[in-house]
Amino acid sequence: MPRLRSIITLLLLTLSVEVFAQRHSELEFAGIPFGVSRDVVIEELMKMGYDTFDQGGHIQVPVFKFGDLPVQVDFIFNANDKFYAFEIRTGRVEGARKGKAMEAAEYMSEQFTLKYGKPSGQPAVQEVSLRSGRNIYQEWYGVKALNAATSVVKQGEKYFTMGVVEHRTLAKESRPVKKAKEKASAEPVF
Repeated sequence: MPRLRSIITLLLLTLSVEVFAQRHSELEFAGIPFGVSRDVVIEELMKMGYDTFDQGGHIQVPVFKFGDLPVQVDFIFNANDKFYAFEIRTGRVEGARKGKAMEAAEYMSEQFTLKYGKPSGQPAVQEVSLRSGRNIYQEWYGVKALNAATSVVKQGEKYFTMGVVEHRTLAKESRPVKKAKEKASAEPVF
């Protein structure tokens, strides 16, 4: 009987660790957790063999393999220099090939669904109804700490697909406000 309890306890412990790991894997991108510093992001990307470019407010990887889709990834940092969001973008295609952008949105949305769970609804945009700017394709609300969405973007006569994931709490985080120096008195000090 004690052996059966030990086996059951071990199985429950293994299952709970796996569930915990799955939940927290949502709060990262390619093994890089939200909230780490710019230096950690660069180091982890270099370990994976990617070239990075510092673009001021974000770190850019111009060629990243997102499953079957080659994309550009931007790692975005908040005022405290913590990784809080990422954007994934496909290359631009001409108007005659906008169907490829829609296919990329579908593929990216499938990958987001595998990571973040069921989307909030069916795809919200059709190829014939694309307007200038960002056209939200699908959104995910299953992970309470994140905003996640895929879109098809039309700029001029070119189209591309974009996926954005943002950590809500880290997005609002900012540096403490420095106290302003007291104003000098208009009266002489002597």
